[in-house]
Amino acid sequence: MQNHKTDYVLTDENAVVKIALLSVIGDREEQQDCAGVQLNNNEGLVVVCDGMGGHKGGQLAGELAVRTMLSRYAVDFPCNDPRTWLLEAAADIDLAVSCLHDRSGEKLNAGSTMVAAYIADRSLYWLSVGDSRLYIFRDGELVRATADHNYQSVLNRQLQNGLIDKDAYDRQIGQGEALVSFLGVNGLPYIESNDLPFGLKSGDRLLLATDGLYRLISDEGICSIINNFTDISEMVHALEMKARRCAGHVARDNMTVAAITVK
Repeated sequence: MQNHKTDYVLTDENAVVKIALLSVIGDREEQQDCAGVQLNNNEGLVVVCDGMGGHKGGQLAGELAVRTMLSRYAVDFPCNDPRTWLLEAAADIDLAVSCLHDRSGEKLNAGSTMVAAYIADRSLYWLSVGDSRLYIFRDGELVRATADHNYQSVLNRQLQNGLIDKDAYDRQIGQGEALVSFLGVNGLPYIESNDLPFGLKSGDRLLLATDGLYRLISDEGICSIINNFTDISEMVHALEMKARRCAGHVARDNMTVAAITVK
């Protein structure tokens, strides 16, 4: 039996952006996605995480990551160097998640992905760890700004650099979705952020999403829906309806999408 419960829908705006955030539990027993938004007059931070781990571990990891990021933002901003701030915050959260333990004191071995977007005026800074994604939509075209930090990306680089041959690649690609970097690994082998602020224009739209979206809807399908809905609240609900249809009888993962439109 499929449970398409909507965990929450949130909308907010300031002088620069409008935001619509939707999260569904899918067919999982618990919601391990977590997301948060903090807006001030002309700047704001949006964070989307996908927790991983045993019973309650992933949920705790995702919640800790979002809560820590937003609480630090509330204290530290405005900030002269958002990129460095994002990187330092992620490193601290990585350590904190790696130390999570249960009531008996045993380590939970939990983890979480994170994709975060900080917008000040019309400048975008973003950070990504794991395989939650940031998309940028402009003038009818959708571009994925982030790479997935999974074993497939490692194999691709090894193949391109001549470190493995095609036979070795084919033997290992079945494990390609395994993450090689995430909050909680204690060291972050891979972490991404943009070196220079990305200039945003009025009408640009951003989409932050966990893999519960893009494993069901192709990038082309996501682009088509964004193109067809100017209202971002309607857009995130359309993405949910499309994901539900695409899932069919397959058990659905948690799914979280945060849509941002630039005024």
